[in-house]
Amino acid sequence: MKQTILTAKQSQLLENLIIKYNRVVTTRQIYEQAENNWHYQQTKKLIARLVDNGWLIRIKRGLYAISNFSNRGFLSLSPYVVANLLVKNSYVSFGAALTYHGMFDQLTDILYSISKIQYKPVKLDSTEYNFIKVKDDFFFGWEKAEIDNQSAQIATAEKALIDMIQFHRSQHAVDLVIEKLMAYRSTLDINQIYRDLSHMSIVTIKIFGLIFDLLQIDAKPLSKLVETKQSTHWMIAGDKKFNAKWRLYYNSYFDQYKPQSTP
Repeated sequence: MKQTILTAKQSQLLENLIIKYNRVVTTRQIYEQAENNWHYQQTKKLIARLVDNGWLIRIKRGLYAISNFSNRGFLSLSPYVVANLLVKNSYVSFGAALTYHGMFDQLTDILYSISKIQYKPVKLDSTEYNFIKVKDDFFFGWEKAEIDNQSAQIATAEKALIDMIQFHRSQHAVDLVIEKLMAYRSTLDINQIYRDLSHMSIVTIKIFGLIFDLLQIDAKPLSKLVETKQSTHWMIAGDKKFNAKWRLYYNSYFDQYKPQSTP
């Protein structure tokens, strides 16, 4: 039978850990805090019991979150914080980052992070965490955020839009980027987008060049980045319509965003 009520010593242990380390603790920290009441093997069994009963939630090997006593068995940490705890050298991007910046109404149940290392997808509670390994040159454009007294690393709104094209390109992703540029053009830093794009792939620059032309945003800084590149690219494999300016094949679906000509 599961032990749903903590003993006085167990409760004191968790309270002391929270006071000293907040709600995220390592195995070593638990052993150090418990050594006055339990020897090593007892503490090892205690950790397993607390995990089984929902008082400790395993984030990854050697790292745990302490449950809220009123919310036992569920992570009370922000998914942004959890993503960074899973992989230190990572930052949340794509739609989740846009949600953080107020460009989506609610947080998706799938988070994508840009990472310096390869890490398998992880599902904790109802949230799936995915990590996309990139070259060091592409690992920029994020900011630190303090959430629930914990640190998280989250892409700027501008870099989140770029990352969607660079690392998660699809017709849907391009359409979403266009939608957000249209809706939040006045609050996005277009000059920062120019600067960030100068470090990205040629095809990403070309796609943004085409998008900017469609939305009548100045694309001259992007033209300069690709003016010596004569190669041809595809927005999405199989696209058939050709844009000569950007030497880019794209889907005619996006022609709907072309500015309307005045009679």
